[in-house]
Amino acid sequence: MVRIAIDMDEVIADFYYKDLQMYNDLYESNLQLSDLNDQYVSEIYPETDKIMKFIRNTKGFFKDLPVIEDAQEVIKELMLTHEVFITSAAMDFPNSFDDKFYWLQDKFPFIEKKNIVFCGNKSIIKADYLIDDHIHHFDGFAGTGLLFTAHHNKQIDFPYRMNNWQDVREFFNQLAE
Repeated sequence: MVRIAIDMDEVIADFYYKDLQMYNDLYESNLQLSDLNDQYVSEIYPETDKIMKFIRNTKGFFKDLPVIEDAQEVIKELMLTHEVFITSAAMDFPNSFDDKFYWLQDKFPFIEKKNIVFCGNKSIIKADYLIDDHIHHFDGFAGTGLLFTAHHNKQIDFPYRMNNWQDVREFFNQLAE
């Protein structure tokens, strides 16, 4: 059985929606994702970096992120014929553990608790495929990395790119043929 590891932020959870919302609320702005020019808000406005990092690491930030379109449906399908794990580098935001765990229980209740992995280094994950939005998570990973498109990685050339969950579905359907 093929084992698939799936990242959370910007793969199944829409981190940037909340990040942008918090920035706009704090700075009384009306920035849109299209205004970010494939960058993080704090890259465009470096003076906001410290406060945005603080906000992202505040308990509660990750509790109500929207689900990326089609993620639930496609993951349910993948679980019929594949072993699926959610693998989050939650160490980037230590106060996010509870929020992320309960978010998964709410939005993806069909994923068993034993299939949720919080780790700092994804090279320890023993899986055939890792779906992630950051290519550095593929460093040392023994399987095949599938880069999930997010606004911050659009300019990166990568052999296996998944633009959305329909691409993920198609990739694994073709693999099964």
